[in-house]
Amino acid sequence: MNGSALLHWLFPNRCACCGRVIYADRRLCDVCRDALPYIPDGECPACGLPRSQCVCGNAKRTFFPCVSPFYYEGVVRDGLVTLKTENATHGVGFFADCMAQKATAAFGGQFDGVVFVPMTKAATRARGYNQSRLLAKALAKRLRIPLLDGALRRLMDTESQHLSGMLQRKGNVFGVFEADPALVAGKHLLLVDDIITTGATLDECGKMLMLADCEEVVGVTVASTKRGRTRAEEEEQEEEQL
Repeated sequence: MNGSALLHWLFPNRCACCGRVIYADRRLCDVCRDALPYIPDGECPACGLPRSQCVCGNAKRTFFPCVSPFYYEGVVRDGLVTLKTENATHGVGFFADCMAQKATAAFGGQFDGVVFVPMTKAATRARGYNQSRLLAKALAKRLRIPLLDGALRRLMDTESQHLSGMLQRKGNVFGVFEADPALVAGKHLLLVDDIITTGATLDECGKMLMLADCEEVVGVTVASTKRGRTRAEEEEQEEEQL
């Protein structure tokens, strides 16, 4: 057994979505590759979904726009859930590649840095990592721009947004974040999170960055929820995002 084969045996390559062991030169298994829920072109300039599935409506947003390569469903949802709950980081590289392609196509790639939605220190210690930071770090590497650790800080944990409407979600995150002007003033920034539902959390982060004299903020996430989901599906998703 040569060195590369031994490494693959000791540390097998796994599908970014389902975790199956796959060949060393692949990112996805055949099943997941064929089932990726891509978001088609023709997006709403605010939430990144097709206009027929727009989740933001006429809501006023601080950052403009936000895009996502995938819907939050199927194999992508499976991959993100395991990333958040099982420390399964093997999908980070693939998701970051897709985010980089989407952001570059939408915005042109002229950014001064990447920022991410923060967790509290206690929550980060409890989980062991912040999945949004992992995605942002991988994305920054692909775009060859700095990751601005500490640009955003979460001041407190919030109550579950489970079953909350748009206005309540905005209220839940009001005053929760602060931005460091020394890191963001005058800069064009890419704001990263794993999932966008109503955009309330990202919007509050974007507002704090702009109040800290950031020049521009745009957003990118791995996945976006699709309008028209059943209440049971929405409840299940909210539990997964906790």
